[in-house]
Amino acid sequence: MYGWRARIGVIYPSTGLKDHDFFRMSPPGVSVHIYRVGWIGTGTADDIKSMSETSNLEHAARLLAGVGPSCITWADTSGSFLFGSGGDQAQVSAMSKAGGVPASTTSTALLAALTALRLTRVVVASPYRDDVNDPLAEFLASHKAEVLRLEALEFSEADMFPLVARVDRETQYSLVKRAWSPDAQGIVVPCTDFFDLDLIELLEKDLGAPVIAANQATMWHALRLS
Repeated sequence: MYGWRARIGVIYPSTGLKDHDFFRMSPPGVSVHIYRVGWIGTGTADDIKSMSETSNLEHAARLLAGVGPSCITWADTSGSFLFGSGGDQAQVSAMSKAGGVPASTTSTALLAALTALRLTRVVVASPYRDDVNDPLAEFLASHKAEVLRLEALEFSEADMFPLVARVDRETQYSLVKRAWSPDAQGIVVPCTDFFDLDLIELLEKDLGAPVIAANQATMWHALRLS
């Protein structure tokens, strides 16, 4: 039977191009089922918040409930931290109630990963602009994760989506290297449409510190909840 061990429901923005990450990280017997929420806009914080309204996530969770998931996760970093310190937990509660199973978000998963690794001082390598980066730093700080340095690609509004998914490995690698500080304990790479998972191990070896990437954390936490 498909998904005999666990079934994970993933809610993902309609512009997302990294679906394969979630399938790739699925252990034997675990299936992934993706539902997309509509994206309208150019990439401002307000556009992201509009896409991420609780009613949209509840609707998606109710539909994903039809596959009998063991967990439902909102795979979008900015769409879960832009609502402030407890915004991700409000989304989790709404999705869990609508879907009848445990739920998570990417921001929730990042916090869980930081806690698991006991990281309180981090750097951030981000594809976002300032109107999204500033709330991210505030969100992490509100959960006792101090951002020592944040480096960003600083896309324009018009370029943000879907070009963020097409950033090459060299640019991604260089961004993380620029963000790194020897005073930090680890690296956070947000955005579920951005980072190449194959760079994680390489960067951890080169920098001697853990790298927590959005899709990696999202799937890890969903598996734990399952």
